[in-house]
Amino acid sequence: MATLAGSSRFPSHHALLVVLSLLSLSFCSFALDMSIIDYDEALLQKTYEAWLVKHAKAYNAIGEKERRFLIFKDNWKFVQEHNNGAGNKEFRLGLNKFADLTNEEYRAMFLGTRKKLTSRKSGRYAFRDGETLPAMVDWREKGAVAPVKDQGQCGEFCSILLLQIFKSARVVSIDGYEDVPSNDEKSLMKAVANQPVSVAIEAGGREFQLYESGVFTGRCGTELDHGVAVVGYGTENGTDYWIVRNSWGPGWGENGYIKLERNLLNSENGKCGIAMEASYPTKSGTNPPNPGPSPPTPATPSTVCDEYYTCSPGTTCCCLFDYKGFCFGWGCCPIESATCCDDKSSCCPPEFPVCDTLSGSCLLSRDNPFGVKALKREPATCTWTQRKASMKSN
Repeated sequence: MATLAGSSRFPSHHALLVVLSLLSLSFCSFALDMSIIDYDEALLQKTYEAWLVKHAKAYNAIGEKERRFLIFKDNWKFVQEHNNGAGNKEFRLGLNKFADLTNEEYRAMFLGTRKKLTSRKSGRYAFRDGETLPAMVDWREKGAVAPVKDQGQCGEFCSILLLQIFKSARVVSIDGYEDVPSNDEKSLMKAVANQPVSVAIEAGGREFQLYESGVFTGRCGTELDHGVAVVGYGTENGTDYWIVRNSWGPGWGENGYIKLERNLLNSENGKCGIAMEASYPTKSGTNPPNPGPSPPTPATPSTVCDEYYTCSPGTTCCCLFDYKGFCFGWGCCPIESATCCDDKSSCCPPEFPVCDTLSGSCLLSRDNPFGVKALKREPATCTWTQRKASMKSN
């Protein structure tokens, strides 16, 4: 059928070209989107592999690494949604050492039943109207707080928490504990202005699990399940906070610490129940007399493998080659009380004593998929050569 002169319609072959062009652009756009998805997945896989190395994670069970990646991926999405979401500027989340755990696993492994300190009620730090308190306090700056250590999977509210964090010589002996007036952040603030204070909080939320930095204003309740210490307080960008020392190592939070929101409106319990059960150590008597300087520490002897080989102090001798019960060459595992693996080249720390030579990892037990990478042995020192050289020199 002929086309009318001056008509705005394209000839049929022109229309076909336009349709093909549009389809081509659609396919290009689709391919581009797919490449972005593939790239993101590949990048996340690389991130996961780097995370495994950083945290010395190894899995033994078949398919466990892949299953953990799915959990890691889900936590990664949760972190991204929080950090990029509107109104979430006060604190950030990150892929810390708990990033391969579901929230249920995290709570079961690292939190627990609470053991309240044996203490007595006291009004020593009860806040009274008209009192003036310092605007900020940080006991770390005064040298009164020891470096953060990793308590591992001990999630109980241990009674020795305060003994573990004090470093100042003026608190060498502790006679007992007293309670800060409960559900009163002003009284807690007064107590912290005088010394670090042990508290119980609810730490089971997913945001708490993956906390990285900033003032934590996230979701938490008052089901107290974790023991921490308040070592100061301050204000950041108009938000008041407590400086809380955790016990999951310096790789969690801000070098082992979390800043918990302070002075909550309409909540006498405080953030995560921080003001509900607070205690501090007391001492009525003087410290024991200083015993004076300690004698010099004797040199640690080498680890003797046999009459011909030794390893450095603090290591374990592992045989590299044996025949009919006699070892012809020794290696040194760089840790004490290690397990020597059957492959004659690796070894495992006492905390993860089960060797899995196929995956090159060390496990808690045969039935537990969690583990760390196996350690490598170094050649032992041949003392026979040294004795021979000494005999020649004499």
